[in-house]
Amino acid sequence: MIGRNWQFIVVLLVGLFRTAWCEDKPAEPAAKPHEESAKAGEGRWNIIAECQMVVLPQKAAFPLIPDLSDDDKIEAAWTKIQQMIERGEATLVADLNLRGETNANLVSESVEEMRYATEFMPPQLPDKIPKGKEIEFLKNWPHVGIVPTAFETRNVGPTIQLKGAVSDDGQWISMNVVPMHVRFLRFAKFDAGILPSGERLSVDQPQFTTLRDQLTMSVRAGQRVLLGVHKIPEDESNMELFFLRVRTQKTGGDK
Repeated sequence: MIGRNWQFIVVLLVGLFRTAWCEDKPAEPAAKPHEESAKAGEGRWNIIAECQMVVLPQKAAFPLIPDLSDDDKIEAAWTKIQQMIERGEATLVADLNLRGETNANLVSESVEEMRYATEFMPPQLPDKIPKGKEIEFLKNWPHVGIVPTAFETRNVGPTIQLKGAVSDDGQWISMNVVPMHVRFLRFAKFDAGILPSGERLSVDQPQFTTLRDQLTMSVRAGQRVLLGVHKIPEDESNMELFFLRVRTQKTGGDK
C-alpha cells in the first residue's frame, strides 16, 4: 500500500514539474503571415524587377514627392514624370531590369570601369651632387617625374542588387534591395612636392559621388514604389529619384 502511494506521489510531482516548465518556457516568436507564405512559396516563383532612376528639377520634384510616397497616388504621379521625360523636362538616366529565382542574389548594372593610380614612386634624384652647387645642379637635373606603381578600379554608373522571397500565392514579395548610382565628378590635383626651382609637383586623383539606398520591405506584386530621393552633388538644382516595380511569375509558366 505504501509503495503504491509513493508511485502516485512521484507521478504527481513529475506532472507538476512538466506544467511549470511549459509555463516558464518562452513562446516561439510568431512568423509574420508574409514571411510564412514566402517560405512556402520558395522555389515556385520567379521575381521580375525594373528599377528606373530619373533626374528632374527640384522645383518639379518637390510637389510630386508626397504623391510618389502614397501607394494610391504613385501611378498618377509616375505618369506625370513619364510625360516630363517625353517633353525633355526630366531625364531617365537608368532603366535596370532583373529576373531570377526566389532568394537568389540578383544584380543589374550599367557601369564603366574607371582605373586610376593610388600609389606613386617619388622623383628619382642623382646619387652624387657637387658640394656647394646643390640647388643649381638639381635645377638642371633632366628628368623629374612621379611614376604610378599601384592602381584601383571604380565602377561608375547605376547598379541595383535585390534578394526577395515570394508568398505562396505570389501576391507579396519580401525583399532586401540596394539601388546605387556612382558618378564621376572631376579630377582634383593633390600636392606631391616642390622642386628646387620652386615648381610644385602634383598628381591628379578622381573624385566620385555615390547616391545609395538600402531597404528591407514588403510590396504587392506589380506595385511601384519610390525607393530614394537624392540631391545631386555639384548639381543641386536637380534631384535624382529611384523607382522600383516588382512582379512575380510562376516557374515554368506565366503568372
